[in-house]
Amino acid sequence: MKAIKIVKEGRMEIMDIPQPTVKDGHVLVKVDYVGFCGSDLNTFRGLNPLVNLPVIPGHEIGATVVELGTNVTTDLKVGTKVTVNPYSNCGVCTACKNNRPNACRYNETMGVQRDGAMTEYLVLPVEKIIAGGQLSFHPKNWLLWNL
Repeated sequence: MKAIKIVKEGRMEIMDIPQPTVKDGHVLVKVDYVGFCGSDLNTFRGLNPLVNLPVIPGHEIGATVVELGTNVTTDLKVGTKVTVNPYSNCGVCTACKNNRPNACRYNETMGVQRDGAMTEYLVLPVEKIIAGGQLSFHPKNWLLWNL
């Protein structure tokens, strides 16, 4: 599948990478739209001190559920429009134990410390998938980039 990767400051490349496969407790989504936000721009410019290059940018995502992994208990169905929570959390640090996973000491943000969504498909833990309800992914409604 195709992906866009920031390979070094000021340089992006379109490349082929393996398509991910769904696994236990995870969801495979087809990326419909990705926002290229200020943090992605700063990564490209070499101004993001938190980034690990090379990296696939993108953490503002509109996607469609393609497949549910085993042991996924959710109301999600194939075809559901979704967005994602782009942050990881460990579950054991002080912040996580105090029900503040957004402040996890070991967070890795998509497109910063780990590869992001400027790909055709993503596999993510089901708890990071957020159903979009009646949200539209129509380009007139979103200032986003269609990969």
